[in-house]
Amino acid sequence: MLDWDDLRIFEVLARTGSLSGAARALKVNHATIGRRVATLEAELGVTLVTRLPRNTILTPQGEAIAALAREMEQTAQAVTRRARAFENDLTGNVRISLPPALASDFLAERLTGFSTLYPGLTVTLKATPMMSSLERGETDLAIRLVQPDGPAQIARRLGVMQLGLYAAPSVATTSPKHWRFVLADDDLAHLPHQVWLANYADGRPVSMRSSDIHTQINAVRAGLGVAALPVFMTGHTDLVRVDVGVAAPPRGIWLVVHEEVRKAPAVQATMAWLTETFAASEFRAPIDFDWSAAR
Repeated sequence: MLDWDDLRIFEVLARTGSLSGAARALKVNHATIGRRVATLEAELGVTLVTRLPRNTILTPQGEAIAALAREMEQTAQAVTRRARAFENDLTGNVRISLPPALASDFLAERLTGFSTLYPGLTVTLKATPMMSSLERGETDLAIRLVQPDGPAQIARRLGVMQLGLYAAPSVATTSPKHWRFVLADDDLAHLPHQVWLANYADGRPVSMRSSDIHTQINAVRAGLGVAALPVFMTGHTDLVRVDVGVAAPPRGIWLVVHEEVRKAPAVQATMAWLTETFAASEFRAPIDFDWSAAR
């Protein structure tokens, strides 16, 4: 009998394009992926993939089966979202995906107020620089620093994150032509403030790259270089904000939810609390704020 879980695993393999990619997505060993796909091939009596050293190519039969598996996965996800919308009480778990800096340095310490209002709800903060999928049910709510454009996603502006150029006191007093820089790793190098900083560096040395914002802050404090950092994270440090004549681009903060999940009372209550919390914080955008600049 066909194991539906094998089909689900094959769909992830087809989507990611490699055993290692599927293993990372499913958080299992890549050998497990290979074994489950081989079992599915044996059950169906067809070859689904051509295995190469660096990737996995679907056969024509594999393409057809993957398309059907994708439809089944999307249907299963829709069932889960619809069931979530049917929940009518304020108990259970609400998952919020958000950037690590906002999780650790802003939201976590404010959750006591949420727990007082809604003692029956548990919040799971999925702190990740990557975007968790609302469509696949990886999270209930997402706080993002880019304006979403998904067809079934509903977005609300929460505020704006200001960024500045910061250095250790010993570095801030030196000539900018001698500065070194701390930049994000390749996976986050495309972010607007990182592109801005790379352009400003203009060939000057990069001493370190890291996509972890706390690592960047500690590197700057140690004098390794200058970095573009969220202003809200620097208040309790000895870092100096340096003025180079042009401002780092701000980041808009957006609350995103799938249109079906938003009807669940627990999700609605959490959205209302998040909106009020950000509106009362340093992230509140001025009335005349130019949102077109918050890329």
